[in-house]
Amino acid sequence: MTIASEHNSRPETHAAQLGRGALGALSVVEFGEGTAAAYTAKLLADFGADVVKVERPQGDPTRRRGPFPDGKPDPDASGLFMYLNANKRGVVLDVEAGEGAEALDRLLKSVDIFVTDVAPNVLRAAGCDPEALRRRHPRLIVATLSPFGRGGPWSDWRGDELIAYAASGMAYGTPGIPDAAEDLDGEPPLHPSCFASETIAGASAAVAVMTAVTGRRHTGEGCHLDLSFQAASAAVQIRDLMPASYGSAVYNRLLNPTSIGRMPNFYLSCQDGYVTIAAPMDIHWNRLAEAMGNPEWARSADFATEPARARNWIELRERLATWAMGCTRAQLQSIGERYGLMMFPFHSIRQMAESDHARDRASLVDFSVGNRPAQMPGAPFKMAATPWSLRRPAPRFSPEDDAGIAPIGEVA
Repeated sequence: MTIASEHNSRPETHAAQLGRGALGALSVVEFGEGTAAAYTAKLLADFGADVVKVERPQGDPTRRRGPFPDGKPDPDASGLFMYLNANKRGVVLDVEAGEGAEALDRLLKSVDIFVTDVAPNVLRAAGCDPEALRRRHPRLIVATLSPFGRGGPWSDWRGDELIAYAASGMAYGTPGIPDAAEDLDGEPPLHPSCFASETIAGASAAVAVMTAVTGRRHTGEGCHLDLSFQAASAAVQIRDLMPASYGSAVYNRLLNPTSIGRMPNFYLSCQDGYVTIAAPMDIHWNRLAEAMGNPEWARSADFATEPARARNWIELRERLATWAMGCTRAQLQSIGERYGLMMFPFHSIRQMAESDHARDRASLVDFSVGNRPAQMPGAPFKMAATPWSLRRPAPRFSPEDDAGIAPIGEVA
């Protein structure tokens, strides 16, 4: 399957477009200075869209964020920037000055999609307010991503990944089920090590953009997609939002049967780390009891049925923990394989990256950061005819590098 374009940002044959991937006929300008817009454009670029990334003269802020090889800051070696902007071309524009704004508008005149997460005042200075863009380029699809969207009492508030994550309710729900808190008042909310809210917003925007591309084929008109980090993050909390909407049932982080549901489906410590053990249904529980040597308590009325195990989960967890502490992670995984149970040891990121499964599926791909070999995530899914591909590294910022980002106003 391929997606047809309304424009072409540079003359090339249809075969050349298809050679880049399923989205090879689409052209995109991205003016992003965080993770969200860059991630949206990356998802399009990775499957062939011709994406031009616009940076202001000071460079994208993610160039100044690590990780860096040997911990030495280098705008051309930020792992975050390299990952988010591979497969894109680049240009530096002083968009708040006349010539830069005019150059940006010339770019937008010839593309299908504009993606941005910069502040509204910067967009207005660049002449890129969505309403103005829609008047000048009615077939252009404009996607603006911001912490709280462009409507509502918080629409003018500034924010970042951490603010949007907290405002979405997700920080309160983390850690969530099954890693419940013991003391809801005493334990603080947590944030994952990844850019969760901005990444979710970026992925949501990519879906919205492709929906708009399909819609434009029927209407002949572009549109403005107004995406809120907060709303995107809140929308994925299905388990917590539904009870809140219905009123009486409330999930929380405490270790209680209402929150936990069917058990065991939990994390447990063992001799050399942690494992997750999922045996919530009777068929799984019977297998687990057999694997444990059929202890008498496992067959008792307190634990024999799903409702009984949920009702007595705190006591059951203690007994399972005592059993698991007699085993290593490898032993528990082996037991799971032997008895048809879902048991798996926790992986660090390095353990995941070095696993045979990740290598076999090409979940991580090789690339270069500062002339040093590195790896970054590839696509989490496979497409046979138009697969994901790493066609070019992220634009470099060094002005003296002919292979890098172009001088102001010239696309590299």
